[in-house]
Amino acid sequence: MAELNLSQIQDRLNELFVTYGERKLIFWFDPKKEFEEDIDNGQIVLKEAQIKKLEPNTQFLMKRFFEIEDTQNSYLIYAPFKKMNDDDENNHLLSILKYSELFNADRIALVMTQLGIPQELHEVMKGYAKFFGAKSRVSAFEKMANSEIRTKSELELTLMAVVTKANTSQLHSIVQSLLVEYANGESSLYHQLENFELQTIFWSYIAKYYGYVSEEPTIQKLALSFFANTFYGQLGHQELPSSLKEYEVMEQTTAIVSFMDGLMNDTRYTESFDRLSDEMRRLMAADKLIEKTPIEELILSDIFEPIHKKVIQYYIGQLLSGDTTPMISSLSIQDVVTRKIRSHFGEKYQHHYQVLLNAQSLLNYTLQTNFNNFSLIVTDYEESSYKVDQYYRKFIWNIDQIAHEEELAPLRVLVEKQYKSFLNEISCLWSDLLYFNERPSMLDFYDKFAKNKIKTVVIISDGLRYEVAKEMQEILQSEKKYSTKMNSIFTVLPSVTEFGKAASLRAVNQTFEYIEGTDVRVKGIKTSGTINRDKVLKANNPNSLAISYEDVLSKGNAKELREEFNGQDVIYIYHDQIDAIGDKVGTESRVFDAVEQTIKEIQSLLSRISNGANVYRFIITSDHGFLYTRSKVEEHEKIENPSIDSSDRVERRFIISRHRYDEIGVSSIKLGDVFRNEDERFIHFPKTSAIFKKAGGGQSYVHGGASPQEMLVPVLEVTVSRGSSQKEPVSVQLMTARKKIIGLSISLEFYQTEAVNDLMLESQYELYFEDGTGNRISNVNSYYADSTASASSDRFTNFTFDIINRSYDINEKVYMIIKDMNTGVEYDRIEFTIDNPFAGGFGFDI
Repeated sequence: MAELNLSQIQDRLNELFVTYGERKLIFWFDPKKEFEEDIDNGQIVLKEAQIKKLEPNTQFLMKRFFEIEDTQNSYLIYAPFKKMNDDDENNHLLSILKYSELFNADRIALVMTQLGIPQELHEVMKGYAKFFGAKSRVSAFEKMANSEIRTKSELELTLMAVVTKANTSQLHSIVQSLLVEYANGESSLYHQLENFELQTIFWSYIAKYYGYVSEEPTIQKLALSFFANTFYGQLGHQELPSSLKEYEVMEQTTAIVSFMDGLMNDTRYTESFDRLSDEMRRLMAADKLIEKTPIEELILSDIFEPIHKKVIQYYIGQLLSGDTTPMISSLSIQDVVTRKIRSHFGEKYQHHYQVLLNAQSLLNYTLQTNFNNFSLIVTDYEESSYKVDQYYRKFIWNIDQIAHEEELAPLRVLVEKQYKSFLNEISCLWSDLLYFNERPSMLDFYDKFAKNKIKTVVIISDGLRYEVAKEMQEILQSEKKYSTKMNSIFTVLPSVTEFGKAASLRAVNQTFEYIEGTDVRVKGIKTSGTINRDKVLKANNPNSLAISYEDVLSKGNAKELREEFNGQDVIYIYHDQIDAIGDKVGTESRVFDAVEQTIKEIQSLLSRISNGANVYRFIITSDHGFLYTRSKVEEHEKIENPSIDSSDRVERRFIISRHRYDEIGVSSIKLGDVFRNEDERFIHFPKTSAIFKKAGGGQSYVHGGASPQEMLVPVLEVTVSRGSSQKEPVSVQLMTARKKIIGLSISLEFYQTEAVNDLMLESQYELYFEDGTGNRISNVNSYYADSTASASSDRFTNFTFDIINRSYDINEKVYMIIKDMNTGVEYDRIEFTIDNPFAGGFGFDI
């Protein structure tokens, strides 16, 4: 390393003596006497200080000079010998040295000054001279140092952070960088530690702060230690099995678990962590370890992906055995699923867990069959039984999202059997007591719901059944700007598109008649197609409009949309996603995908129209519902076609005929009684969920009959508040008054300040402790503030924090961090003191 020239030394000394009037003494020890001649010859000239040469035998005289004779002027004290030892009894200048500064005339010293590193660390810095030999590394060091470097450990951690390209100059960040590199099959960063003589010191830090020691340490062994100790630490075990004893850490497990929590929950490294976890699982033969581990212990572990598979297989087995309320350590399946979905690999298995939850809910449901009043049946379906259709839909939809579903096949068979039984039972109850006047008819829809003093948009989504609208209502209610009210009506029979859409157009006293085929007329006007429906609406009110969903989307901007809707009192928008997919041969298996898409499209449509066209009242409804089962329709689930007339209209779920067929399992009623006219033809429909035998495909998705799923149509009234904002997330608050940590663990109580409701949105927070330099020193707890309890006493939650075992100053300040998980913003920082006199004693002096 090249020495500094005199000009550089002089410039640097003049910078140091800019004191703005304050006296400064700077010692320059030069044991090799490299600059003695230059000093004696006056080659160095200082602007703000004088130079005084110190000889070894003049210490006492020099002390007298600086403390008595001249106490005002600044001096550079040049000593052409080695710095005196602090414990040297002949060091008469010790008191002056303590309040003065030191100067070294080498490049390291210049770098130290540039970086603000105290000269006391000069010897340490010289050991890393190779690192500081390049300006780029000096610049990187300066950027990495997040605070003034004052200690040897701060210096070394910053050096390691630079060469490993860590995010921060903290040990956990350095380890994180090296593990991620290893996971990606590389090792150049690790070799940089050796290149700059940092490898040995790195492993000493690992030993001190994470407790891992090895005669021949490697990153692979470190990773094995971290995964093994985290796995068994999560299980609550104190010791590792004999096969993993060499990786065991006895005292620092909490620090390792805390580190791994941070790594696996950092979305930047998800892929790297997954690869690392998979490799460590193979090296540890973790599959066998997991297999031997009781299911009760695995609930709290998430370090390896197969843990989820074992939990899922356990619940499948329980449900298949008839245990529909399985408990693990007093935790319900809902409790366990909530925990597992929120864990690292949980998102990958979220569909599996949703399959389990919906299967359990469906298998647990018991339909009341002791009804003798149709009103009670309808109310029960509106308030409770509709959920079974939801459970089944979500069960099938989630299975469809899973690439390999073989393990779920037996459960699907059981759920299909149970659901079909439910359909048959509720259809029989419904058909036996069917009373058309129990709810308003679709024939009354226009006058009862669409016609209003307030401008109204009616969204008619083909095939949108009641249970789907209930889910949509729940979603809309989660947004502050929407208020909703659910009503229901009966569609006309047969429950198919041409009849339902026509009936929704009819105003009071207008005729409603079925001609033939799909020709249904209102007031003598055909109702097939948007153009004809627009004619019927305008016959009721000239300020009306019928338009397709696609035409609404084609309006490129809000101005075009406002112009289209301007001056209209009633707008009917026809949306066709569910029926279009379900009724088409070859795509009916995707009908539940269509349901998901429908919910999203209608939600978006509400926002688009309310914001763009200033409409604030909406009615979301349908023309009919549907029945759908994924399993193949067996022959015993089909009814022989009783038709004897070629003019009969024969469909899967209904037959229209001039004849009345008296068949077992089939109900019939005159069309005139349904349409409120003199039509003498009969409509026949199965009492159960069975279908009539008919050539052709399309047997799983059917409608036209009188089951509640087909016949009960939702009328969801949505009001949009003008200028309203989104819901505010609920807040959380630390309730524990004492802000002192004694020992290595502390339990704290937190309070969700508001209940989740129409105005307040659930929120998610991370809770952990960090020290004054930003190092995380505890495990991370996830606080899901989602309580809907109105009583404040029900919104308290306790969390335990395990503090990393290391040395802490007496009454050192640490901080409880509350961070919003959705935004990453620090919500609160609460100061604590820590009293941990026995922590950190591991025999290292770093």
